This record gives sequence, C-alpha cells and structure tokens, in this order.
Amino acid sequence: MKNIVLLFFFLILGNSKGIIAQVKITEPIKKYQLQIRAFDYDSKDDLEGTYIKLYNLTKKQLADSAVVMNGYATFMLEKGNDYDILGQRTRYMTRRANFNAACYLQDPKKVFCVSGMSIENVSKQSNGIDLIEGAIALKKINFDDSFKIENIRYDLNKWDIRPDAAKELDHLVQILRDNPNIVVELGSHTDCRASDDYNLTLSQKRAEAAVKYIIEKGKIPANRITAKGYGETKLLNKCDDGIACTEIEHAMNRRTEIRITGYLVDGVPIDLKGSSAVSGDKN
Repeated sequence: MKNIVLLFFFLILGNSKGIIAQVKITEPIKKYQLQIRAFDYDSKDDLEGTYIKLYNLTKKQLADSAVVMNGYATFMLEKGNDYDILGQRTRYMTRRANFNAACYLQDPKKVFCVSGMSIENVSKQSNGIDLIEGAIALKKINFDDSFKIENIRYDLNKWDIRPDAAKELDHLVQILRDNPNIVVELGSHTDCRASDDYNLTLSQKRAEAAVKYIIEKGKIPANRITAKGYGETKLLNKCDDGIACTEIEHAMNRRTEIRITGYLVDGVPIDLKGSSAVSGDKN
C-alpha cells in the first residue's frame, strides 16, 4: 500500500512539473506596430492610395496588405521574423524595403534592422507594443530614366556571365518582376581602350549575354528587355582616346545600365511624358 501511495505522489509531481514547464514556454511574442507612409521621391508629396504588401520571409508567405489611407498603412509584425515590404503605385517604380525583426540573432546589440525605408519615430504604446513610424519613397517612372547595375564584370575580351555577375543580374530580375509593366534596354559600355569597332562589338555581345541570362534564367518575357552595346560612345569622363587616365577613371566608363524605354498597361504601351500618378496599383 505504501508503495502505491509513493507511486501516486511521484506521478502527480511529474505532471505538475510538466504543467509548470508549459507555462514557462508560453510567453507572449513581442510585437511591433509598423505604420508606413509613402511619398514621392522628387516632390516629397505624400502618396495616398499607395498599395503596400507585407511578405514574411521567415514563414515564406504573404502576411498582409493594405492601402495608405489617412497618411499610413498599418501592420503588426512579430519579433523573430524577417519581412519584405513592397510599395506599389501606378506609373511609379515599385519600392522594396526590409524590416528584419530577427537581426538580433546575429547582433545582440540590435533590436531590429531596416533597409530601403526611413524610420521617422519609435515610441512605446500603453499596451506595451512598440510603435514604429516609417516612410518609403517611390520614384515616378519617366521615359529614358536610367540606372546603373553595379558589379557586372566580365573577363578580359570575353562576354560570358560570371557567377558574381549572375548575382547582380538576379537583382535586376527582381526589379523587373516587381515592376511588370516597364520595358527596358540593357546597355553595355566599355572604356576607350581598343578600337571603336572592337568595343562596339564586344559591348553588344556582353549586352546580349546579359539579356539572354535574364530571359532564360529569370523567366522575363523577351519583349520587355532589349540589348544594346554602346562601346566607348558614351564616356562619363574625359578618358577618350589619347588621354592618360587612371584605372579608376577608366573603370567609371565600363558599366552596365538599364534604361526605361516603355510602359505597358494591360499589355498596351502608353505615353509616360507628362503623366501623373493615379490610384494605387495592386499588380
């Protein structure tokens, strides 16, 4: 009988420890309330009606979406998760930002990390949830707008896509996916060394190789991107034939640029000249 009583006692004790252990691990997850406003990169005007998507990269899913109204779009974020934020608006370049509420795992001194957006204020609310007010800038799409793609390098006298260049081209693929309505030209430029004809031919082959990679590996429709080799016809500095320049100065001219050549709405080209923003775009 005594042994039965002891066995019963230890069973109760074991269960109680299990209950205590369960209580300890059910602490509430820290949350952040993120309020995002959108504004025009050039005019600084607020952009009401901008569509914002929130992707949870940790869980690999679309977490939420909202339209900027009365100044902000509001989201609830959880500690330990990494988020991408996309701001979309008709006739504006999609803006991709990141809010990483898990970067403390790599650096204990940091609470969260952000990129692609500015933090304007952080405050503690009465409910204990941190309120974070941020802003993202959207740039209006204009015909002939261009931007440089960094670190697209080739071996001497070659046009094969190297692994390091492929990573940079993957970034361009993401831009084209984020902005499914833009049509672009990929332009390749050389410095002045070697003959004009050689540089034109080399740059054209490099541009075509890059475009082929984007179409085949990035699954971007061929009618959205063209290749153009400029050789040494559009130098950015004084380094023309016969002028002594440093390697750094020559490197400025060896570049890959993307130029916006068109904009599609429902597959139909429209005129971007003099256009203005309209309602948010949920593409």
